[in-house]
Amino acid sequence: MKRIIMSALFSAALVSSCATTSEMPLAQNMVRLDTNASGLLFTSAAGAITMKKAAEATLSRGYTHFRLDQAQTASGSQFVGMNTHTSGYGTANVVGNSVYGNYSGSSFSTPMYAPTRQIGVTVIMFRANEAGARGAFDAADVLAKKGKV
Repeated sequence: MKRIIMSALFSAALVSSCATTSEMPLAQNMVRLDTNASGLLFTSAAGAITMKKAAEATLSRGYTHFRLDQAQTASGSQFVGMNTHTSGYGTANVVGNSVYGNYSGSSFSTPMYAPTRQIGVTVIMFRANEAGARGAFDAADVLAKKGKV
């Protein structure tokens, strides 16, 4: 019984897990990244996903370093489904050509929720020789570490 419930919860977590990042250009050297993650698998990785996307955006525009500005984070949960369990029993008695029956049963449902996380950040990009690059994240290094800095 416990295995069935746990496997149902695990399956729901897998199905409802995802992470998306939208990118909006603000200036030649600036973009806004908004990452939305849900499910057990992706909420803990939302920061690394955002950092990796910032590094990719920096390198794709010909810059080498970046800083993060106006960072916002939020977390919560979303409804992903119901886990329902039903049990019962029935009896039947045959008397002549007639059958008389009785059924008794019960069921219960448990709502399932997946954790969510949102990260919004403005990425300001610099070239290696610019003053703003000092102390900023090295995009190639961040990308090599898959955003886990």
